[in-house]
Amino acid sequence: MPEAFVPALRVSGASRAIEVLGDAWVLRILRTSFRGARRFSDHMHALGVSRAVLSDRLERMCRDGLLEKIVAPSAHPEYRLTETGLALWSVLLAMWQWEQHWGTGTDTSAPSHDRPRIRLIHLECGKPIDPIYACAHCQAPVTPFDTFAAPATEEDEHTAPAALLPARRRYRKSHSDDRGSLPTLLRLFGDRWNAMIVAAALQGHKTFSALSVATGIWPASLTDRLEELQSMGMLRGISYAGSRLEYHLTRAAIATYPITIELIHWGDHWQRHSASSLTVIHRPCGQSLRGQWMCPHCNNVLQRDTIRFD
Repeated sequence: MPEAFVPALRVSGASRAIEVLGDAWVLRILRTSFRGARRFSDHMHALGVSRAVLSDRLERMCRDGLLEKIVAPSAHPEYRLTETGLALWSVLLAMWQWEQHWGTGTDTSAPSHDRPRIRLIHLECGKPIDPIYACAHCQAPVTPFDTFAAPATEEDEHTAPAALLPARRRYRKSHSDDRGSLPTLLRLFGDRWNAMIVAAALQGHKTFSALSVATGIWPASLTDRLEELQSMGMLRGISYAGSRLEYHLTRAAIATYPITIELIHWGDHWQRHSASSLTVIHRPCGQSLRGQWMCPHCNNVLQRDTIRFD
């Protein structure tokens, strides 16, 4: 992949998406919400989370517009997904597929709340499926190797709201859990720094200096995260020019590409607030990439209401 214009990731909706979703408990609560949990007690039972942590995350998710707290007379409050939250179905579908092939779906020792559902059923044809991530324009399957990020303009840089430029101080160590005890995908996307680094690597940034500029992470913290991502099997350090290193994505990391693209689209649509977009171009058709999930049996496009997890 060619080097993209470095600041593009930092001024796109992707940075805001990661700010909102880059927490392991937020991702867990989202998943249980899609599985039908609405009450406080539902989430506590499903996740085994403490009351303090759950209260904090539910409040944060309501503030960020992912959930709405519904209080009815003589009834327990319910936390229901908003349209903004429901729009994350395609992100969670991408995460489900990754877990099936690379994560907790292959690990019988993982807690039940971190394991994916066994099957995905396409209701229109009635078949269990492993969906295909394809370009909405040409219907060809999408990989990071046939896409590139279009350069941002100087005007984009100057007009992007300062609040959406992820200043170095905004990227902080995730305190949602002991990262070492989390499943790989939650250590990656449940942590703002790790998610930003992999997103930048998917853009083609390989060296320490390029990753530092693209993400805005302080050098000491970037060093820690690069070591962590290597230990997780997501990056591989390759020496060049003596002691210098390039950080290459592993196959498991490359397989997270649909997650990253869907996060970018979600952030641009629901969280950008007039910030410039990061435009990803699909080489085979030359169009701005808009990914979609397709059924491998009937070739129909999947929608939130045409799939069911068993």
